[in-house]
Amino acid sequence: MLAHARQVVALTGDLATWAERTQRGGSGRLRVGMIDAAAVGHFSDHLRSFRASHPELDLLLSVAPSGQVLDQLEAGSIDLAVCVDPGESRRGVDIHPLLTEDVAVYSPDGARPRRPATWGPWVLFPESSHTRAAVVAALEALGAPIEIVAESHQPEVLRAMVGLGLGWTVLPVVQAEMGTDALANGRVITSRTLVAATRTGAATDPAVQLLLDALEA
Repeated sequence: MLAHARQVVALTGDLATWAERTQRGGSGRLRVGMIDAAAVGHFSDHLRSFRASHPELDLLLSVAPSGQVLDQLEAGSIDLAVCVDPGESRRGVDIHPLLTEDVAVYSPDGARPRRPATWGPWVLFPESSHTRAAVVAALEALGAPIEIVAESHQPEVLRAMVGLGLGWTVLPVVQAEMGTDALANGRVITSRTLVAATRTGAATDPAVQLLLDALEA
């Protein structure tokens, strides 16, 4: 009953937003939730170009982990989510694949990792992260020992901990090899798919479709 009520509230909000934009010739708010790798790494140019091309739209961007932006989408507080593929269907959510990115191992000494049996201990994303399970599975398949000494949702924190010698990490290449504390010589061990998510049955919103088309291109 609660899930159904949320969908009704979300759909009502969709209709109100759609009517407003139709009456105002496309103006209004477009609420987008993205994970940091998408907002900062892969799609920053897309967002910048979209804002420049559609100044009449108030583009509101929130950056959060995948689970949070999907929850926000289901609740109707955002119109579009860009996140890691959840791997299983979520009721009321349509998935649109965008890209696949490499995820690599990085060592504190900066050398290219070679013998998995010698890797670790680890500083990784928390268990609630959609990427964490794929990372641990890949490490186990390679025979690497799994000893986790610290966790953080923030890749810059994980990079800093590796730089301090606190442990090894596994990060998407786009997040590991950027910034002043960029890591080097990563060894790719798995990949992950980033997707755009919209609400099933939501009223057709031209602004959402325009941004989705830009991201898919």
